[in-house]
Amino acid sequence: MIKWLSTLLISAFMIFPAAAQSELQIRDIEKGSGEEANVGETVVVHYTGWLMDGTKFDSSVDRGQPFSFTLGERRVIPGWEKGVEGMQVGGKRELIIPPDMAYGSRGAGGVIPPDATLKFEIELLDVKGKKFSDIGNDELKEKLASGATVIDIRRPDEWKQTGVVAGSHLVTFFDENGNVNPDFGASLQKLVAGPEDELVLICRTGARSKVLSQYLSEQAGFTNVVNVESGIMSWIGDGQAVTAAVLPENCWLC
Repeated sequence: MIKWLSTLLISAFMIFPAAAQSELQIRDIEKGSGEEANVGETVVVHYTGWLMDGTKFDSSVDRGQPFSFTLGERRVIPGWEKGVEGMQVGGKRELIIPPDMAYGSRGAGGVIPPDATLKFEIELLDVKGKKFSDIGNDELKEKLASGATVIDIRRPDEWKQTGVVAGSHLVTFFDENGNVNPDFGASLQKLVAGPEDELVLICRTGARSKVLSQYLSEQAGFTNVVNVESGIMSWIGDGQAVTAAVLPENCWLC
């Protein structure tokens, strides 16, 4: 069987923005009894996918290689994000995914045709809890008062547009095309003594800071990462103060 589906599932979020869809069909084949899969957690699944004419196009079961991804990061097609959330370990689900929650008019890999509705059978094997914490505005105020290292990872144009939280450090992580700042690691090392130090990340709405929190805690060995869950827009909407951005030296994208 083909081995490219996991890559396509991961790359699809670059093509299709998350949006409310009413046509996704979810049917529990077998209810699980273990831990529930929630946003922010990494799930391990076995899956098989078919076109609606019965053609099997991929199966982790056939390869004997489970697939894992983190819910809420939009690194899989939207139909998977919606369809796997709420499953319990040991459960199996059938998903009928319409084209606009799958690969749309582009299709995929020469095997999934344009505008294809897909059927998946997914078995949830394991759920791994996220290794970072989410906080709201009240907790952020406490972190600031305690002197925690808070990093605003947005772009310079965003800092100028909204202002920034007083006391936060300004270090861009992504540009508008999703490219990573090559100097981010070096800048981070100047702000924290080591991976055990507390690190609070904030962006516009919490999406980018969650991706970075996930990476730092799971791949880079950081043990005390905190994500401001709803970002600076929630902070401003809650009536909290911001200050004009003072752009740092050697500012990326400035």
